[in-house]
Amino acid sequence: MKNSILISILGLGALASSCSPKKQIQKTEPTPVVTEVIVEEEVKEPVVRAHYNPSETRKSDILHTELHVSFDWLNRQMKGKAILTVKPYFYETDSLILDAKAMDIHSVVLNSTNENLVFSNDGAYLKIKLPKSYTRKEQYKVTIDYTANPEKVTQEGSSAISDAKGLYFINHDGKDPKKHQEIWTQGETEASSVWFPTIDDPMEKTTHEIYITVQDKFQTLSNGYLADSKKEGTKRTDHWVMDKPNSTYLFMMAIGEFSIVKDSWKRKDGSEMEVNYYVEKQYEKDARAIFGETPKMIEHFSNLLGVEYPWVKYSQIVVRDYVSGAMENTTATIHGDFLYQTKREIIDGGNESIIAHELFHHWFGDLVTCESWANLPLNESFANYSQFLWDEHKYGKMEADMNAFGEMEGYFLSAQQGGHVDMIRYDYKNKEDMFDGHSYNKGGRILNMLRTYVGDEAFFESLKVYLTDNAYKNTEISDLRKAFEEVTGEDLNWFFNEWFLASGHPIVRFEQDYNAENKELTIKIIQKQDFEKYPLYKLPIKVDIYSKKGVVRELVWADEEEEVIVLKNIDNAPYLVNIDATKTLLAKKVDKKSTEQWIYQLNNAPLWLDKKEALAKIGNSSNEDAIQAVIKALDHPFWNVKKMAMQKLKKAVAAHPNAVKLKLGNIAANGKHPKERAAAIKYLSKYFSDDKNLNVLYEKMTKDSSYNVLGSAIEALSKSDPSKAMSLAKEFEAVKSAKVNQIVANIYAENGTEKENDFFVNNLSELNSMNKYGFIQSYNTYLNNQSNKTKAKAVSVFEDIAKNESMWFVKLSGYQSLMKLQDGFEKEQKTISTKIASLQLNNETMKIAAQEKELNFCIAQSKRIKSTLANLKAAETDSNVKKYLGIK
Repeated sequence: MKNSILISILGLGALASSCSPKKQIQKTEPTPVVTEVIVEEEVKEPVVRAHYNPSETRKSDILHTELHVSFDWLNRQMKGKAILTVKPYFYETDSLILDAKAMDIHSVVLNSTNENLVFSNDGAYLKIKLPKSYTRKEQYKVTIDYTANPEKVTQEGSSAISDAKGLYFINHDGKDPKKHQEIWTQGETEASSVWFPTIDDPMEKTTHEIYITVQDKFQTLSNGYLADSKKEGTKRTDHWVMDKPNSTYLFMMAIGEFSIVKDSWKRKDGSEMEVNYYVEKQYEKDARAIFGETPKMIEHFSNLLGVEYPWVKYSQIVVRDYVSGAMENTTATIHGDFLYQTKREIIDGGNESIIAHELFHHWFGDLVTCESWANLPLNESFANYSQFLWDEHKYGKMEADMNAFGEMEGYFLSAQQGGHVDMIRYDYKNKEDMFDGHSYNKGGRILNMLRTYVGDEAFFESLKVYLTDNAYKNTEISDLRKAFEEVTGEDLNWFFNEWFLASGHPIVRFEQDYNAENKELTIKIIQKQDFEKYPLYKLPIKVDIYSKKGVVRELVWADEEEEVIVLKNIDNAPYLVNIDATKTLLAKKVDKKSTEQWIYQLNNAPLWLDKKEALAKIGNSSNEDAIQAVIKALDHPFWNVKKMAMQKLKKAVAAHPNAVKLKLGNIAANGKHPKERAAAIKYLSKYFSDDKNLNVLYEKMTKDSSYNVLGSAIEALSKSDPSKAMSLAKEFEAVKSAKVNQIVANIYAENGTEKENDFFVNNLSELNSMNKYGFIQSYNTYLNNQSNKTKAKAVSVFEDIAKNESMWFVKLSGYQSLMKLQDGFEKEQKTISTKIASLQLNNETMKIAAQEKELNFCIAQSKRIKSTLANLKAAETDSNVKKYLGIK
């Protein structure tokens, strides 16, 4: 949408549809001579320019930022002094306009003369009158004394970044013994200007240094390197220096009693670079398990891109109540506390994809930055794709393709819920809207298609050119295209126009027909998307033809609504015609081929999606060959192929129960991957629930090192031996693990009594926000099976969640849980009233009194919840929660 031609075409289309045709009115009386023809004036709608969010007009350029900061914890304020080195960008100017949100500005001084400057401050902008007009060849310095007031900020966040206060005091008064005391910042999108006056736009890149004064017990972290540290009494001032320019939204600080676990990475010149992990003391022993792959990631990405990691250090810190998942602040990434895991929990999977994502931003986003939020995919699509690159490197193609398919499904869901939009879009209503399943998920899949088309060597060489030519600069999508064109020598407008500058995706149907007489294979590729809304795509598609001679790959092009490709000299009917053989096409697909071909694909085609597509087609077939292919898939070396086959075992169990049970039992006991062991237990329990002999296996698997396997084993026992499952759950109550808490919660949800309510309440007060969500769902299931008295105890629990949670979707679940309770109490009133009416017919006075007491209790609880909800909604400030609850 940066393309001005595209905008003009859209504007003309709107104009054409709004113009009325000319009308002619003639006299109705017949006459041999037409004396007059009256032509009405053409009625025109006013022409309205299409909405367009331009890149920032650059009037001033901040060359260097020096900050001196200290903190008032109790009042959640920051005392600051900013010394800015500035010059006009091009045209001379006698003023400086800075973003400064909710700040008290005490003074502005011109350093060269120590002159107090005239300024105005409206709570959003600081406008400074300079003593003269400066040219672009002149620099000047101003010193601004100010107080930052993050609690007074009124700007709202988004679904991706739930708050926009910029500066956060966690457990500010130190009264919560269960919460770490911290200060941290969050600049993206435009919230850095809450804690220092600046030009808050991705186009503004500046070097900077920060002097942070704190109590000596606290550690500090910021961008760049720690130049020096000076202690004065009980306080200490740390001096952090960032000597390479980066965008202002990437500035950061974090303060707290963190343990620093030190690691390193060796550069090509042999020098060691700091790679440090900041965690709370209790997680110090787990930090390397959480972050330990980071140096290997730095090495892999540096080699892959041909551009060595460009910054002086790389630190990662985990903070409480974070308003997003993670943030790629240059050299110092912040992660939410969901990243905390023990070594044993990580057996079932850590958060390497998030760690890779934020690290990759240090090339795409930090080194080379989108010039405006409209071009955000230049940051986020690459970071999303890094997850695929790391999975591919460490875990193999199957794992990478499996996770990539999940990303694609995430895009489809996002588009279904929020609508299709262009990838690069200057017409966004709110910049926060850019942080969606398009900029992230779809963008990653587009890059994978581009890589498939140009080839690995050209793809990574193009990225090297893009990064090298644009280092420490800002770019738009055309810069990326030009880098690829420079390397490949090919005009790639066709690809970038349909994928980055348009919305939607292809909806395709594949058909095939083999003519034995002519030895011709006819392939049809039919595009079925709405062409009034979405492009007719130009699609390079690779087709693998499996026959007696082996596998032959053909590249075919589909750029018509119905593309017919005839391949000649095909001697025999193919065993399989695998269209989109690379499985990289971002599309909704219908593939018409025989059951025999699907069976062959499952048995012989190499990719994860080959297996998934085939299992989806033949998994419910009664065909014996299909059944055997599904059973055979249980022997596949990749764990998830086994798991997908387990989901399609119904016909196989009916036909060959002993063979299936034997294979599942072997996977449960001996499978290499914990997820395949856990799945095997689940499906043994599902398909062979009457076999009590399996309880021996289930009990054995409760000793497995994997919590997922342990959980599956306990859940299996809960179906055949509930008392044993409850006994085991009691044993694990004291384990300090969010995963174990969830396992126990699942058992109690189905089998728990009133006694287990304390378990839910106590854990909800201790779990972090990300882990609370699933736990709340289990608590709701538990409450469904409990007395009204127990349900009433949950009201204050859910009220606290709705009132105080930092993550909006967890806060929302508090509201939803309260509404479920209210609905339950109201239904209970109707049920009890019916019982009372029945008892009155039989004049059972004692029972009536008991029921009336219960009825009054339910009425009181319903009123209580209604009042609580009204008060909560009236005080609610989170825009996401308000949106979902319909609060205006």
